[in-house]
Amino acid sequence: SSHSAQASKPSDRSSPLALSSPHMMNGHWRMSPLHCWLLALAWFGSGAAACSIDPAIYVRLFENNMPMFQEIARLVQEAGAESVLDLGTGPGEPSTLIAKAMPKTKVIATDVQPAMIEKAKVRARGLPNVEFGIASADDLSGYGAASVDAVTMCYVLMFVPDRARSLREVARVLKPRGRAYIAVWKRLEFMEVIQQALEALTGSAPPTPAVNPMALSGEHAVEELVAATPDVTVKFETMLKYSFKLGDAASACDSAMIIAGPAISKLAADGKANAKEEYCKILTELLETSGGMSASGEYEVRGNTAQLLVMEKSRTQSEL
Repeated sequence: SSHSAQASKPSDRSSPLALSSPHMMNGHWRMSPLHCWLLALAWFGSGAAACSIDPAIYVRLFENNMPMFQEIARLVQEAGAESVLDLGTGPGEPSTLIAKAMPKTKVIATDVQPAMIEKAKVRARGLPNVEFGIASADDLSGYGAASVDAVTMCYVLMFVPDRARSLREVARVLKPRGRAYIAVWKRLEFMEVIQQALEALTGSAPPTPAVNPMALSGEHAVEELVAATPDVTVKFETMLKYSFKLGDAASACDSAMIIAGPAISKLAADGKANAKEEYCKILTELLETSGGMSASGEYEVRGNTAQLLVMEKSRTQSEL
């Protein structure tokens, strides 16, 4: 995500560098803490400290969520939506897929961070039916009531500070019988492996991340939020399972460091000079024992499960 990249992310107004673009250093992107945080969100959502990331890893992680982007785009197309508001578009999905598949549909790609919108603009280049906006998923005051046929939230809702308000806002901007497509993680095996490797290295369980991609993984978590929102109901839900392809051992380790990096840096600062090497060794062993090796010899994690819930707004009184 997911991206995303997703809804309300912390804004660091105090630092002019916080929103600056990543820059190349020795063939890698040197990223601000905020950008690492956003990258992790674009993938599956969690915070990370300053890091240096190979652009190929950035692309691979984001592209891993393509099955969900494609499923949302398929359902939006099936419903024949003429206007779509994408919340937490991150580097531009599923906005771009929808805009390509539905050239007559107006797609509004939004994110709370300007830096992500710049990436989305690059991805959607040449598509005349995409507009862009800066918006948090729990404040859609820039968009009118009953103004869009569809709202997409791919790996977004679990990161929104006020989820109830977010769904009320989504219901407000939807036209009668309009639909919202909400994707959340139910299981993330790579997150589990990252945490297990940290626990094996440090001897204690790492804390739950402050920004938790699993915040809505509980049974009926999203359904209960929808039930508490006026004028909308759950139309249907589906579960998607897909792998994260991580590349070779070095790439898998670099991917894990997006999340584990702060803890490893602290260990190194406390005198454990080879903390990263030890961590990566434990990580690759765990991946191998959990069957995380593809036929081509690359590491992958297969136990990732996401829910896609479709929420529909009620008909107007005159239609009943």
